[in-house]
Amino acid sequence: MAKLDIALELGTSFTSIFVQGNNIVLHEPSAIAFYEKGNGNSLCAVGGEAYDLLGKGNDKTKIVCPIVEGVIKYPDECALMLGEFIKRVLPESYVFKPRISAILGMPTGVSVDQRRMYEDVLRRAGINEVIMVDNCMLAAIGAELNVRHNYGGTVVSIGGGVTEMAVVGLCGLIDGMAMNVGGDMMDRALLDMLCGYYHMNIGKSSTRKLKEHIASLIRNDCMTERISGKDIQNHRSYVNNMSADLLYPVLYDYYMNIIHAVSDLVNSCSPAIVAEIQNSGITVVGGGAKIPGLAELMSKQLGLAVTVADSPEYATVYGAGKLLSNDALLNEILDNL
Repeated sequence: MAKLDIALELGTSFTSIFVQGNNIVLHEPSAIAFYEKGNGNSLCAVGGEAYDLLGKGNDKTKIVCPIVEGVIKYPDECALMLGEFIKRVLPESYVFKPRISAILGMPTGVSVDQRRMYEDVLRRAGINEVIMVDNCMLAAIGAELNVRHNYGGTVVSIGGGVTEMAVVGLCGLIDGMAMNVGGDMMDRALLDMLCGYYHMNIGKSSTRKLKEHIASLIRNDCMTERISGKDIQNHRSYVNNMSADLLYPVLYDYYMNIIHAVSDLVNSCSPAIVAEIQNSGITVVGGGAKIPGLAELMSKQLGLAVTVADSPEYATVYGAGKLLSNDALLNEILDNL
């Protein structure tokens, strides 16, 4: 039987798949849409097509984002969504469905029951074998940190639903934590700000795009974008010019919460580890790391060197992909679980 090895990240905002020998082959919003028909549902769309239906579908269109705050909340919908993604990445050369093995990034601190639920979701999606590795460990590998060293580095992953951070070394986590602050929470806060102060509703999808296009942690940033929305007072549609500086106060508070958590993590470490962190600094990954000005703000607040990894949104799945071809490192990590 043919065999396919993949690396998988199930994120609140995006699902990514890395296929051995082909690099990252899928990066789609974690969303699925159904048409409600009688006593059941009919699949309508998955990924970006489903996410773009937010606020546009009719009353019988149901859009589900199955992963909330970094953890699967709707397992049935997640299994169906992932199964459709798997179909997209299968090589056309396969006559029969191959046996699929996956390395999966897992949120920090998940329970035994949650791990079993993840295994069940992947099995129903068509994956035959799964190896679970902590997201922060994978992100550290993807960011090219030397996780085999007695101090491998400190990584902060700012995702859509959760921010995870850990000190890694000797192929394990020396210390770590997670907090329910991420891009989705920031999107909701931005949408609330637009509604409250500007009486403008632009929808969830447009809010995320606005943040991705012009959001900045640089004070007085002059980047602007014209956005279309609806006046919530008179229900009329209109276009407004939005600047990065208007978004700054909302986003600044959330990123400062993350920075304070990083400070707490560093301060909880032993003096020897703190000295290592002071020498080597901190590496930031995840989609939330792409915002301009983040490294400078974190460095100023923490008094440490801060590096944003190349293509930070792919660091976790890229790290899992590297383990597909490095059995020795994978076994060392599994021995430290």
